[in-house]
Amino acid sequence: MRSTIGMKVLLTGILAIAMLVSGAAAKDDEIENMLPNPDFESATSGWSISGGFGILTISKEEDPIGGVGSAVFAEVINVGAENWEPEIHSPPFPLEQGKKYTYSFWAKAEPDSVRTLSPRFEQLDTWVGIGQDITVTDEWQEFHFTGVWTDPSSPPQVVIHIGFNKQLDDVWFSHFRVYEGDYVQEDIEGQQKISVTPMDRLATAWGQIKSR
Repeated sequence: MRSTIGMKVLLTGILAIAMLVSGAAAKDDEIENMLPNPDFESATSGWSISGGFGILTISKEEDPIGGVGSAVFAEVINVGAENWEPEIHSPPFPLEQGKKYTYSFWAKAEPDSVRTLSPRFEQLDTWVGIGQDITVTDEWQEFHFTGVWTDPSSPPQVVIHIGFNKQLDDVWFSHFRVYEGDYVQEDIEGQQKISVTPMDRLATAWGQIKSR
């Protein structure tokens, strides 16, 4: 009798664990990355950096985060008079007014370098967007931002804009994600995770700044 009861308890425990694992997997599967070429599997197709200010190339020095695709190297050759000279633009994607969206990516700077970048959701043609400045060091870190898109729905489409803030330090990037809803952390072994959450003072109306 005791053996039968013990077996039932064991089977119940195994079933509960299986349901938890299945639920977690299902949650991850529900996240649809809206960004084309997010891991640079097609080299830098769809990605751009301001002409004459920088060059985007696939990195031969850094392994991609998560082991998929490639890391990309942003070499800054020159800076302009504005913080967005140079700027990186991702491939475009649509956003709908009133919905919550998250972008996330991994970045690192040159050895012994600490620098500020200004990533944003930015609507093409209007320059309107939301986001938050980040501080990048010489260690791979994940950065993310979540906000409600209050500007008109696409079109025009939206990009991830990354301004270099008139700094000459080079930067590596890897594993971008754009999806609807709150941030969902990935389990990527051996990598440092930094949570970057919206702050009213820093989540600026980017279009107002860029149009000045």
